[in-house]
Amino acid sequence: MKKLTQILLTVISLLLLTGCNPSAILQNHELDPKLPKLNNVKAVPNNTSVAFEWQSLVKEGITGLNIYRTDSNGYANSTTKQLKKIGSVSDRFATHYVDTDLKQNSSYTYTFTTVKNGFESSHGKVINVKTLAPFAPITFFQGFQKSRNTIKLIWRPHANMKVSWYKIQRSVNSGEWKWIGTVRERMMSEYIDNSVIPGNTYTYRVIAIGFDRSSSQASTNVAIQAR
Repeated sequence: MKKLTQILLTVISLLLLTGCNPSAILQNHELDPKLPKLNNVKAVPNNTSVAFEWQSLVKEGITGLNIYRTDSNGYANSTTKQLKKIGSVSDRFATHYVDTDLKQNSSYTYTFTTVKNGFESSHGKVINVKTLAPFAPITFFQGFQKSRNTIKLIWRPHANMKVSWYKIQRSVNSGEWKWIGTVRERMMSEYIDNSVIPGNTYTYRVIAIGFDRSSSQASTNVAIQAR
C-alpha cells in the first residue's frame, strides 16, 4: 500500500510539472536504426512559433514521433548547442505539430524521430527554420509636457489587427530603457507619465505586442526636456 501511494504521488507531481498534460511527459526510447526516418517535413514559421506537417507513417507501423530542437540561434553541428527533445506526438494518426513560445527573428534547428514499440529511429532530416522578424512600429508618435510633473504621449493606433496591447518604455537622461507602463487596448493611443521631475530629459518609445506575444519594432524616440 505504501509503495502504491508513492507511485501515485510521483505521477501527480509529474502531471503538475507538465501542466496536467500527460503527453508533455517526454519518454526515453531505445534506438532502433531499422525504423523508418521522418525526412519529409514541411515547416511554416511565424513570429513566435513554427508549425510542422508531415505524411503519416501509419502503414509502416509507426505509433508516434519525438521532436528535437536546438536553443535559439544554435545549430545541430554546434559543440555547445545540441539538439534536445522538446516534445512528443503519441497519436499515430497525427500529422501536425506546433512549437510555441519561440524568440522572434531567431534561427532554430529541428529534427524528428519515429517511435514504435518503445524504440525510436535515428534522427531524420535536419530542418533549419528562422522565425519572423518584429512587425512594423507604430506611427505618429508625439509627446507633450502638460505640467511640471506630467508628460502625455500620443500615437496612431497600430493597423495590425493582431496587436493586443502596448509597452511603454522610458529612458531618463540617456540612461537604460525601462518598462514604465502598459496600455491594454489596441485602439487606445495615449499614455500619461505623472512621475516627471523638472530638469531631467525623458526619452520615450512604444512597442506593440501581439496576441501571440510577438512584438513590433520600437517606435521612433520622443525626447522631452522637463521644465
